[in-house]
Amino acid sequence: MKHTHKHFFAACAAAVSMAFAAMPVYAEETAPQGYVTIAVEKFTTGEGYILEPVAVPFFAGDTGAELTERALGAEQINEGAGMGTYIASIADPEGGTGTVPEVIRNAVAAAGGTLEMQRLTPGWLASYDYASTGGWMYLLNNEVPTFGIGDYIPQDGDVLRWSFSIYAYGADLGIDTSYMAEWGGAAAITPAANRDALTGLLAGAKDSQDTGVQAAYAAALAVVSDVTAEQVRLDEAAAALQAVLDAAPAGTTVTETVTTGEASGETTVTSAGEATAPAPATGAHGGWLVLTGTGLLALAAVCARKRHA
Repeated sequence: MKHTHKHFFAACAAAVSMAFAAMPVYAEETAPQGYVTIAVEKFTTGEGYILEPVAVPFFAGDTGAELTERALGAEQINEGAGMGTYIASIADPEGGTGTVPEVIRNAVAAAGGTLEMQRLTPGWLASYDYASTGGWMYLLNNEVPTFGIGDYIPQDGDVLRWSFSIYAYGADLGIDTSYMAEWGGAAAITPAANRDALTGLLAGAKDSQDTGVQAAYAAALAVVSDVTAEQVRLDEAAAALQAVLDAAPAGTTVTETVTTGEASGETTVTSAGEATAPAPATGAHGGWLVLTGTGLLALAAVCARKRHA
């Protein structure tokens, strides 16, 4: 039965095309073609960000896979193996102490599920943490793409948000997955709000030395990380932060977050920090969820159900 499961997962992974593209050497050019704002969110765990919004440069030939690795650092991601390459877990050495929002706890209980409050591997936030539908997904410009992260070609000004979902494959992120109810989907339980504008402003303000900007930044963080925040609250927080940024003395905000090596052309950005726990062994908990579109979500659910059958 164990080998049957392995073969089933391999077939599922191939069907949903969730493989990362092979990681090429960074382009040997010193001027990026543009910047993408990237954030890694764990709002559903009640803990805010793993990686606060940051502007990440991209070069010719880059895909979303390269950008994600560049933003976090390869050592911060367990991509898994045996089913293609996928994000199974992201390093989160300080995580696991938050309180899952009440709206998610209530939804899990109402569906007859059990919310697990302990993570499978300390120091990492991984697929199947908290619930059988737990896992990482990404939103591009506030949409769930119909393609895998390795097929995403960056465009200047894009906003790429990795978000951890606990309940119903994104229903706790404001995404209606009720069309796949027989596999665990459900109607959205949080507002379908667009966080991109506020996310972009946070990326530009995060390194400011101005006390007013710092206060507005902290206030905006509290709003953006609240899964129950309506669009009006997000817009108000964005307007308040923008106003403070506009009023801040010139030179008080540091928006350049990258350094470019003169010899090699390699580019680095501020990362989420070094992991303090070893990466989970590949396939140790069968984690693999990467949500890439409505049809792929349905196949993801089927595979998850088979894994726990």
